[in-house]
Amino acid sequence: MNKWLRDLLLTCPYFNDLKGIGVDMLSKDSNTASIEKTPIKSLIKKKISGNKLKQKAFIIRANFPHNNELENNIKNSEFYDNFEDWIDELNETGDFPFYTKDKDVYEIEITTCGYLVSINPNLRQACYQIQLIVKYEEKDLKNPFADFFD
Repeated sequence: MNKWLRDLLLTCPYFNDLKGIGVDMLSKDSNTASIEKTPIKSLIKKKISGNKLKQKAFIIRANFPHNNELENNIKNSEFYDNFEDWIDELNETGDFPFYTKDKDVYEIEITTCGYLVSINPNLRQACYQIQLIVKYEEKDLKNPFADFFD
């Protein structure tokens, strides 16, 4: 799911100005991001059809230039506000990219707002992050009647 989420973030207009999006590695450079899985119980519910509702939790962390200029720091914090609005639009339309033939993403839940984690005065940068949960249905492809039950 890391690759799926990374590919999704690459389609987000607010991530266009970033130099890169890593997985489990945040570059020391400014204007970079990283996706990191966090612990969560995977199974939400097992349906009568044999299909399972599951979830995975992530932190999206990013480094941005930091200084004493108010406008710069407001821009940094607004990055995640804009990202959250973009995720809300995805949830409203349900227009999530294909994941796998037996797994369909149906929701991305933002569990925290974007917030400042740390400031590195030596590098003149700040690290911000947001936490989210990707929810998906795992289909029981062995059950020929799965589509008849919900």
